[in-house]
Amino acid sequence: MGKPRVVVIATTIGYDGVPHAGGTYMKALSDLMSPLVDLTVMVPGSRGNREAAEKPGAPERTIPLGLEAGRNLLERAANRASLILDARLRRRDPGLPYLPLLVGLAGSAEARRLVREADVIDLQWSDSIRLVHLLRRMNPRARIVGTFHDVMSQSFAREPQDTEDARRYWHGVVGRSRRHEARMVRALDEVLVFSDKDAVLLGSPESARVVRPPLHDGDHREHVPPAPAAGTVLVVSYLARQENDKAAIWTVTDVWPTVSARVPRARLRLVGGGAGDQLKDAVGPADRVELAGFVDDLGPEYAAAAVALVPVMQGAGVKFKTIEAVLHGVPVVSTHVGAEGVGPDELFVQVADDPVALSDALVRVLTDPAAVIPVAEAAQRWAEREFSAERFVESVSAAWAL
Repeated sequence: MGKPRVVVIATTIGYDGVPHAGGTYMKALSDLMSPLVDLTVMVPGSRGNREAAEKPGAPERTIPLGLEAGRNLLERAANRASLILDARLRRRDPGLPYLPLLVGLAGSAEARRLVREADVIDLQWSDSIRLVHLLRRMNPRARIVGTFHDVMSQSFAREPQDTEDARRYWHGVVGRSRRHEARMVRALDEVLVFSDKDAVLLGSPESARVVRPPLHDGDHREHVPPAPAAGTVLVVSYLARQENDKAAIWTVTDVWPTVSARVPRARLRLVGGGAGDQLKDAVGPADRVELAGFVDDLGPEYAAAAVALVPVMQGAGVKFKTIEAVLHGVPVVSTHVGAEGVGPDELFVQVADDPVALSDALVRVLTDPAAVIPVAEAAQRWAEREFSAERFVESVSAAWAL
């Protein structure tokens, strides 16, 4: 008897050194579950995904769907039309399934065969989960699982709403998103979320299962705090994402000046690719602020840090960089958005949204790093259990009914 056949439909794929949280999760899912199942990963056929599929560490069987290189004028026109229509429809419904992926699925006999023959279909991210009814018709016997990386209605509700037009627009988007989420949850055999908070946002369905991302690699890392008043405040994020870019700018302009004035030897280090011009302009005149760009190995960054700051104020879902800092034994100061879904507030030195409170907490750690060692060590021990690979494999195996 062969292995169970699993088709994962996702927004992106993982590979060695992938710079964003979604790719990190997909890399772990592929690596840990491939030995147990016959795995196929299908993703939108964007240029980025096609390039990622060729990189070391990508899933062995990856099928990019849609936007294939046009062999003639008609095919190129069809590709362009699918992109234009997707963009137009997405203005009203930002959580829409990616239209070129649907076009690619319709045109790929191999992809349709794999879906029809699958024992399990795992839909990653809400835009893929929106396909549940179509896939149920294609394969009524498959077990269909949806993994909600974010609850998009919450993410949309946190978008800036500074004008009446913006408030009306996002109010409509949130309402439609909640209705879609309710329909998706009812249609799935299993609902996977990264935190209890997200399960509650989805209505606490009986089919919900919390799956903790397997961010602990099994190694325990001792963190040695730096000398008082000479430490580094570390911010790690994928800066190409709008919410991370805004958070980094806010850190430089609203949080860091107070810290810099009170702890003149401290420095702020922003690590992550994709920094925009506005962030670069903000960093330019700032005192002791470093924009490091993408760093392949974050271990030395965490080892050198006195404290990790998670300043994000928008978005939804569990923030992987928060967990990674905790797993490295680094004291963490975070906003409520950065901390939500990770665990209790006791894991953090401070959870606050006010720049004054965040500045005070950073100064407290920088001037007396030894005082917060017990908090960081207790948080690290908890996270090593909570985010282990063994626990992840058990949870996903149960969800897939292996």
